[in-house]
Amino acid sequence: MEKPGVLVVAGDGQPSRDVCSLLAELDYAATPIHSLKNLVEELQKAPKVAVILDLDSIQVNHQFLRGLRKVHPQLHLLGISQLSFHPGLEEVIGSHLLACLIKPLDAEELCFWLRSIGEHLANPEGEIEA
Repeated sequence: MEKPGVLVVAGDGQPSRDVCSLLAELDYAATPIHSLKNLVEELQKAPKVAVILDLDSIQVNHQFLRGLRKVHPQLHLLGISQLSFHPGLEEVIGSHLLACLIKPLDAEELCFWLRSIGEHLANPEGEIEA
């Protein structure tokens, strides 16, 4: 199974570097992105990727995620946050976001989700299961 590329969308700073470092340790190619506008541009170049959204450092809403998934239905989105609950995003976790992982990230849990995404990209007919 081929590992997907990973786009890490986070504000400038240490959290983005920490996530990219962890991904490098897990042997995933990570590209840091610092705005949702840059994410949209990057997806036009490489749509078959996993996207990790740092919900603590970027403002994302249900409408943006729904629109993104409409344009890129093959897109796999993971959220990360220090909070276990994000008001306003409850309805997107499980539909537009596969999961919301708690910081600090657990390497094993992140690996599980990225492996699942890689398997789904290789076999798009199957569903990703938690």
